[in-house]
Order: sequence, then C-alpha cells, then structure tokens
Amino acid sequence: MTKTSVTGRPDERQRWLPVAALFTALAPAAVWCGRASSYLPGFPPGFALFYALPLAMVAFTWIPPRTDAQRRRRLALGSTGCLLAFLYPHLVLIGWLTLWALSGS
Repeated sequence: MTKTSVTGRPDERQRWLPVAALFTALAPAAVWCGRASSYLPGFPPGFALFYALPLAMVAFTWIPPRTDAQRRRRLALGSTGCLLAFLYPHLVLIGWLTLWALSGS
C-alpha cells in the first residue's frame, strides 16, 4: 500500500472544502438540537465555554489533509465534535442529577 499525497493535487484540497463546510454547518445545528432536546430549565452562561472543545474539533477539519490517514482522522474528529456538541447539555444534566442523588437532598 502506498500513501497518497495531496500536496501535488490541488483538486483534492478543493474536494475537502465541502466536507469542512458541512461540519461547520452541522456544529451549530447540533448545539441547538442538543439544547432544545435537553431538559435543562436554563443553561448558565458559564457552561457555554465548554462548547469550545467540540467547536475546536470541528474547526480542525478546515486544515487540508495531505494523506488518506489524515483525511480519516479529520472526518472522525469533525463527527466527534458534532456529536459532543449535541450531547453536552445531556451530559451536564446527568452530572447534575448524579450529584443531586449522591448529596442525599
């Protein structure tokens, strides 16, 4: 098996742009759907900072891949970032409920 280099083929880089744009459009939609489907009564503004990690993962997909392995990693990273952006409010709710149950109140 040989590694395919993208540096010599600019058409490969142009084909990657729609994939990065798709992840960029899906990330805010995942944030909105996650917050809309969560049972949190109000989301404290300080907790919004934790969206930085999933959104940074999505932003990393804009770096053009040079090999097929990098392309697969960028797809996995963008997918994971969108999934984390969706699941974050649910994980906060589970954490709050767990702490409430363990506190005995």
